[in-house]
Amino acid sequence: MNQTNQNLRRLTDQDLLQQTELLVQKERTTTLAVLQCLGEIEIRRLFVDLGFSSMYEMCIKHYKYSEGQTQRRLSAARLLKELPEIESKIQSGNLNITTLAKVQTFVRAEKQAQHVLSKEEKLQLLEGLQNKSTREAEKELVRQSHQPEFLLGKFNISETSLNESAVKNSATSESFVKFEALLDQENQKLLQEFKELFAHELSDTSSLSVLQLLLKKTLKEKKQKLGLVSVQKHNARLPSAPKVAPLRSAISIHVKRAVWRRAQGCCEHVDSNSKQRCLSKYALQTDHIKPVALGGDNSIQNLALLCRAHNSRRAVKTFGVVGMND
Repeated sequence: MNQTNQNLRRLTDQDLLQQTELLVQKERTTTLAVLQCLGEIEIRRLFVDLGFSSMYEMCIKHYKYSEGQTQRRLSAARLLKELPEIESKIQSGNLNITTLAKVQTFVRAEKQAQHVLSKEEKLQLLEGLQNKSTREAEKELVRQSHQPEFLLGKFNISETSLNESAVKNSATSESFVKFEALLDQENQKLLQEFKELFAHELSDTSSLSVLQLLLKKTLKEKKQKLGLVSVQKHNARLPSAPKVAPLRSAISIHVKRAVWRRAQGCCEHVDSNSKQRCLSKYALQTDHIKPVALGGDNSIQNLALLCRAHNSRRAVKTFGVVGMND
């Protein structure tokens, strides 16, 4: 028996309960502080300076969180950043990290269903989830969802346990088709390359977002080849907005291609300490080495191909975090 256990055994029942109460409150305060710190680290893109490509990778490899712990903490940190009003509810224990992560899943699902929640609606939703168990919160979110069948799968809830009629007879319920695919290594590489090149157009990296973008792009290209024109687009004769002179000249396609060829389609950032190049292919962006605002030009020599993380971190280092919270 270690010293801690020996000390606990000497406590009276009342002292043990009081000490536990203090420790639980301290744990909640610490949890809130951790979420706030994680949010600020993400804003500043500090994970880049430690050699990680994302907050997710940093939490797993540096802070030793499990994948589940990482997902819950990052989801909660992002929601807290957007809704600082919930700080007291986290500290009091009325809302926990797991519930906040479930709410983020709900919010993303609603966005995909073209039902974007306002800040007030999110706060009202969270108000109704206070002091609920995880399963109770999941069921409530499914009942309010415009994609109930989708959330049933996400939360691993059986329709019978939820009261099937409440979902299927809901006025907001939609019909869904389950789509699954097993990818071999070749197709996994194709999927990864698609996510990397189209990261700027994807709402997230989920399979659903990839499928939606693929369908939209393929259909658009096919309709253009067939000469099919959308009726709405054809009949819409809205007055065009007045042209505004650009603040700076756009980088030419010729120059962009030259930068991509030079970088061989990989991030060109080189770590100042290890001298190792990043080589990430995710969400690549053509960035000015010397910013245009500071007198930089669009020459090939003043441009670098950077992944989103290193480009964002460079912007923070150059201009600070003012406006990054918005």
